[in-house]
Amino acid sequence: MPLRQLVEYFNQRFAEEQGLNSPPLRLKGTRVEGYLGDLHVGSILQPVRLAESPSLVIGHDASSFVPDETNGSNRPLHGPAADEALNIVNLDRLTRTVHMLNYLPVAHQDGHLFLHVHPRHVLAVKRDHGAYFEEIIRRCGLSTRRVVITLQVSPIYDRHLILLLERLRNYRDRGYSTAIKFDDRAGESFLERYCIEFLYRFTPDFVRFDTRFFPKLARDAENYRRRSSLLSAVRRLDTQLLIEGVNSEADADVAKLLQADLVKGSYYERNAVRGVERSLADCTE
Repeated sequence: MPLRQLVEYFNQRFAEEQGLNSPPLRLKGTRVEGYLGDLHVGSILQPVRLAESPSLVIGHDASSFVPDETNGSNRPLHGPAADEALNIVNLDRLTRTVHMLNYLPVAHQDGHLFLHVHPRHVLAVKRDHGAYFEEIIRRCGLSTRRVVITLQVSPIYDRHLILLLERLRNYRDRGYSTAIKFDDRAGESFLERYCIEFLYRFTPDFVRFDTRFFPKLARDAENYRRRSSLLSAVRRLDTQLLIEGVNSEADADVAKLLQADLVKGSYYERNAVRGVERSLADCTE
C-alpha cells in the first residue's frame, strides 16, 4: 500500500479510537511525523552494523525527536517530554507507528527495526502485549520477527521485575524479537543484583549497552569486576551483544575489546561517508 494511503488509514484508526479532532500523522515530503496534543515527533533511523564487518547494515534503530521549527534543528524526545505525557500508551503507539512508516523505504533490505517501548507502557497495558502493534506491522507488509522490541531496564522499575519479564515474554510469544538495554547511569549494586537476575530469567535476542556504560573499566577495579560479571552473564546466553554510542575511534576500540556482535554510532557513519567520497574520487581520476 502506498505511504499516503497508509497514513490516511492509520489517521482514521487513531481518530476513531482516541476521539481525535485532527489527524495525528502528517506526511511531509517522504517523511511521516506525529502529533499528540502539543507534542510533535519525528523519526531518526540509525544503522545497526555487523561488528566484524561494519559496512554490513543488519537493521536500523529508531529514536524520536522533536522538530524545532523556529531554527530548523531537532532535539531528542526523552525525559520530561516523554515521561510526563498524558497518555504514555497513546504516545508510544503513535511514535512506533511513525517509526514503522519511516522505515518502509529501507524495509526491502530485510533487516531488523529496533523499537523502544517505554516501561510505563508495558506496565499500563494489562494483557495481549504487541497485539495492537502487530496489526500495524502486518498492514505495512512486515513480520513481527523483524521488529525488535527494546525495553530499558533501570532502577526506577526494579520492584516491577517479575511483571516486566512476564509482559516482555508476551511480545516474544507473538513472534517479536526482543532486546534489553541496561541503564548506563545505574549504580553498581543494581548491575550486580538486578541486571544479572533479569538476564537469567529472560534471554533476549539482543542485549544493548552504550559505550558510556564502560567509562571506568581501566581505572576502577571493583567497577570492572561487576561490569565484567554482567558481560560474562551475557556471553553465557544465546544472545547478541550490541554496543552503541560508538562515536570515536576510542569507542570503536572499546567495542572490539568487548567482542561486540553488533555496533552503532556516528564513527561508522563518518567512515562510510569517507569511503563513498574516496570511491567517487577514484572514479573521476
